[in-house]
Amino acid sequence: MQVKLYASLRQTAGTKMLDMEIHPATTIQNVLLEVTRRYPALQDLIWKEEGRLTEFIHVFVNGVNIHHLDDLQTVLNNEDHVDIFPPVVGG
Repeated sequence: MQVKLYASLRQTAGTKMLDMEIHPATTIQNVLLEVTRRYPALQDLIWKEEGRLTEFIHVFVNGVNIHHLDDLQTVLNNEDHVDIFPPVVGG
């Protein structure tokens, strides 16, 4: 499965994409926890507290915001694509 990071998340992690092997019943929450385990500098950018995303972080599975799916409990498979966007600033 591919996980892509964008903008400041990409800069902080020093990579734009992660390849992950996942097991049946893996949720987006499990994947995000693994991302922050691999890249601890992303912890405060993604998690407000464990189990709650920071405000304005956007996570998409196959182009659909997880808030329109089962939120953090969205179950994934190896063919899925996950995109993680930080808050958008500027104007």
